[in-house]
Amino acid sequence: MSGRIIDITTGISADTPVYEGDPIPFIEKVSSIEKDGFVVSRISIGTHTGTHVDAPSHIFENGTCVDGLDIGSFMGKAVLLDLSSGEGCIKGDELDDYYVEYADENDIDVLLIKTGAHLESSETTDFGRRLAATAGSWIIENGFRVVGVDTLSVDSESSLPNHNLFLRNGLNIVEYLNFSEVTAGIYFFICLPLKLVGCDGAPARAILMDKSCFA
Repeated sequence: MSGRIIDITTGISADTPVYEGDPIPFIEKVSSIEKDGFVVSRISIGTHTGTHVDAPSHIFENGTCVDGLDIGSFMGKAVLLDLSSGEGCIKGDELDDYYVEYADENDIDVLLIKTGAHLESSETTDFGRRLAATAGSWIIENGFRVVGVDTLSVDSESSLPNHNLFLRNGLNIVEYLNFSEVTAGIYFFICLPLKLVGCDGAPARAILMDKSCFA
């Protein structure tokens, strides 16, 4: 395959930041090459650690779990908007202003929002710009199937209006992506959440392919 493939996954380690109250990642070796001839590690993480997908059961009782989601719905033509130069919560009219440049593009299913968050270390204090409820409404109104952000949450409010709106309407949420090596533009997006049976979310590996891969 020609063209550039970009890994936009935030890795998981003991230093990976988590949403307040979520389990802190713990990784330990339980065997060694010296003693056993091989290495095996034990991991303890929350279902919303690192780059991850939220399933409807994260918010709704009896909602679909992550293993029941259509894996094909996490792939598609994507637009990445760079809103890192702004301040405060991202609102719908700001998304509209940035999206106008790509309004003539066809078949865009995935909206990716770069806020400038750098979240590789738990010591990081820059948690980026989160989405106001008006931004969530704009995203739904414009017919996207997936929204991906580089922040720990798609919501700026504790009542989680965007989580409720997105997951009630079948819009997939991918949080905690790493856009540090990516500029604004059109890409092809692939995200593969772990098939954790009966769970409310799952860590995922996500990549972008530039336009030359699918031109």
